[in-house]
Amino acid sequence: MSFVILDLEWNGTYNRRLKGFMNEIIEFGAVKVDRDLNVIDTFEALVRPQVGKKISGKIKTLTSITNEDLKDGLQFMQVTSRFKKWAGDAVFMTWGTSDILALIENCRYFCGNERIPFLKRYVNLQAFCEKMLNYDPAKQMGLSTSAQLLEIDEEGFDHHRALGDSLLSLRCFQKLYTPRQLEPFIQDATTDEFYDRILFKTLIVCDLNNPLIKRSDMHFRCDICGSRAHRTSEWQLKNKSYRAEFICWHCHRRFYGRVQFKLKYEGMVVKKAILPVNADKDKTEDEGPQEES
Repeated sequence: MSFVILDLEWNGTYNRRLKGFMNEIIEFGAVKVDRDLNVIDTFEALVRPQVGKKISGKIKTLTSITNEDLKDGLQFMQVTSRFKKWAGDAVFMTWGTSDILALIENCRYFCGNERIPFLKRYVNLQAFCEKMLNYDPAKQMGLSTSAQLLEIDEEGFDHHRALGDSLLSLRCFQKLYTPRQLEPFIQDATTDEFYDRILFKTLIVCDLNNPLIKRSDMHFRCDICGSRAHRTSEWQLKNKSYRAEFICWHCHRRFYGRVQFKLKYEGMVVKKAILPVNADKDKTEDEGPQEES
């Protein structure tokens, strides 16, 4: 078994045919390793834009890629063909799913099929590292954050360039890899279910009449004594979360109960937090113990 860690850079550009913006890929960078994570080879290619004629100033500043650099690049389908041949039958990894979504978007536009031709088995390396580092599930861990937590020196990596970021992703992977722990993260990327899942857009539900919301989701227990608390005010929607005041008749503790509903592919995710009633309003959004169900 071999692994390919892929990273992409893209330019947000307006597409007249689609009458909207798309993320046009401008660079591929990848590293291939064997089952022991020894480097076999690297891949690096600039992609000549076919939709956007100029790179945005933000992308130019972030990546240092210029319009002149891209003039000699290959077209997207040419790079994809070469990359497929180079990668072979590897397990693919990206840091998060944004690169996969960009690939789907570009494949859909340039070849009329959103299926990625070289993707058979896939691992979200960000999710794997978050699990191994016991990272807060309510947050997303950036690549630099992972490197810092793993005490990896980032000086030798070319940040915000495809190959540099793929090599830094590999270093994080090397620090945490065990075959047994990785196995559950390897997904079959040839199925409709894989594409349905990855293309599903998480929705924050702001309607308490939604049938997926259970009555028990709105219940809170006192964080002091554990007794069932009673709501003493109406639910109010603020910052896409519902909040109401509660009191525990057992220990007379007063608090705000905050609840947020996120509809994900797997179903409704409920996040709850208990906030003190006398806390500063600007601070309460980040305070209090949280639970997720």
